[in-house]
Amino acid sequence: MKYIENILHKYDADGLAFQRYSRVSQQGAGDDILAGNSLSIVGLYKAIYGINPQFNRLYLDPHLPAKLSGTELIYNFRHDKLKIGLETDHYSISNDQYKITSKSDFGYYSDRDELYYFNGEDDSYSLKANTAESLLLEILVWDPVEYSWLQSSAGDHGKVFYTINVKSANTLYTIFDGYRNWFVKSDRKGFLKFEVKTTKTTIPLNIRLKK
Repeated sequence: MKYIENILHKYDADGLAFQRYSRVSQQGAGDDILAGNSLSIVGLYKAIYGINPQFNRLYLDPHLPAKLSGTELIYNFRHDKLKIGLETDHYSISNDQYKITSKSDFGYYSDRDELYYFNGEDDSYSLKANTAESLLLEILVWDPVEYSWLQSSAGDHGKVFYTINVKSANTLYTIFDGYRNWFVKSDRKGFLKFEVKTTKTTIPLNIRLKK
């Protein structure tokens, strides 16, 4: 932790500009851009904050000491300016329209009116949500038997079109939205598709294999 604090202190003082430091004053010397502190900061973002940009998502896998719990970061990823929340067992990534929260590692990507959630280190998306509304998702459970999350929005008049990668083809699942149960069968590629309304209040969504 002391090493991390020293890195952040030097970053605040000198940015990423210096390759070497004066032995006497410990001030940055030289003008080699992106030298010196850069590797330490990159290592901090990856090893501690767990920020790992991938080809199709931003993968978040923090390893936070208690002192860094509650950290918030702004991170530019492709076309998005993302806000990353790092609280022990409560991690989040958001932009101006979408937000995903999870108690464990996950991947995030959004495009125009599309939000993607990747479970753990999976390269393929686990959930895709299509909506023009704002959307907040809190992932609760994600395993082959049960998929569960909380949904909320800023509006009450839109719809969310979900595609869930259940991986089991032509299989019947029970869906519960806090009000009713209904059944949906996955397609031949193992995707489950359905829609729900957006609401300002938080609603639970739960998918289980039909017994």
